[in-house]
Amino acid sequence: MSEDIERNLDTQSRRLDDIEDLIRATLDDQEPAVQRTRGSHRQTYDELTTFNDHVRTQREWTEIDLDSALTEQQRQAWELWQHKHRLTWSASDLVTVGAVGVIGMLCTWFDASIDRTIRDRLKPLVSSDIVSGWEKAGKRLPIDYMGPGFGGRAHRIKSAGHDLARPIEAIRQIMAGEFRGHLWQAGGATPVAVGGNFRQVDTWAEAALRLAQHLLADVITPMSLPIPGMSFLYESDSKALRDFALHAYSGLEAGSGWSVRNGIVTPGMTVLVTEILVRTYVHLDVYQQTGTARLDPPHTRRRNELLLASHSLISAISLGKVAAQMTAHYYSGNYVRAVHPSHIRHANIPALLRTGALAGTVVNDAYRASKIPSARSWNDLISATAQPWQLDLVNSIENLSSTELPAEHDPFNDLP
Repeated sequence: MSEDIERNLDTQSRRLDDIEDLIRATLDDQEPAVQRTRGSHRQTYDELTTFNDHVRTQREWTEIDLDSALTEQQRQAWELWQHKHRLTWSASDLVTVGAVGVIGMLCTWFDASIDRTIRDRLKPLVSSDIVSGWEKAGKRLPIDYMGPGFGGRAHRIKSAGHDLARPIEAIRQIMAGEFRGHLWQAGGATPVAVGGNFRQVDTWAEAALRLAQHLLADVITPMSLPIPGMSFLYESDSKALRDFALHAYSGLEAGSGWSVRNGIVTPGMTVLVTEILVRTYVHLDVYQQTGTARLDPPHTRRRNELLLASHSLISAISLGKVAAQMTAHYYSGNYVRAVHPSHIRHANIPALLRTGALAGTVVNDAYRASKIPSARSWNDLISATAQPWQLDLVNSIENLSSTELPAEHDPFNDLP
């Protein structure tokens, strides 16, 4: 909106307030306190602008406050209408999404090197006093049973004891002093229950503490812990799912499988960095525009859209690496490595989950905005504005002022 339109709207609003004060004083039989301003009854827009600027100078109206021209109901309707429309992305929005995508691409493409570095950095912690204390406190628990059929480097996925999604079952085994699992043989699943010289635990609180200490000591080892819920796959009736769970966690070599470290923690850091960068950018941009970092609903929608685009881009890049790794091994003649389930570790599962959640949020924002009533059309506004001027009294005054009275005696000239 141009500045002269804003000045005219503000001036006309102030003059209408003066007219209302004048009418109110007249009805109360009091002396009007407002200053009268005289102008031509009919004016072109340029003449109106010149006259209003003169009035503003004379009355010292220096500020433009369009909000005061609205009633509280109109102001609420205006704010609600603003919330209906999404903000168009600017060039800086696109640059931000692209920059975050580049960072995500680098983190994804070098995820194996990053995981190897983290794994090497964690090795000294295994021999530290704190971790040694955890390991000692968690010794001789039934969940660590490694008898026939339950041993090997992938033994942690073969029962509920090391599954972060099944703590209740793990605590029950510790309380009972009995390992429970399923041994898969040619004839199907055979339930296995093994007691023995395990640590005696008397209370649930102690069992939970021992379990926590045991898992904390295991999570920083090269094999780490399996992805939560993977033990359910290993106990399923489908051999394909059991093989997938076992080999995805086992990996092609020790520590290269799909674990909590490289499947949740490391990619989760990429998700966290993405959230920080996008949110910081949005709040700084709003602060530069409005002087406050507080987001109104339209800017919140824009933030959610930028986050969705950024996480979607990172998710697509991570899935692209999975496909690229499998394709590279396949065309190199190494078919076993091409189809190995451990390649799934390159997929950024936290980013995929966050993308799904944000997609639902963005769709919900659009749905809620669609329920907000639309603004009145120009025809409705013209009809509503013109109705008062169709009254017979108004026509009589118009005819009287234009035919029977000279311009200098126009009754409207006495009004502000």
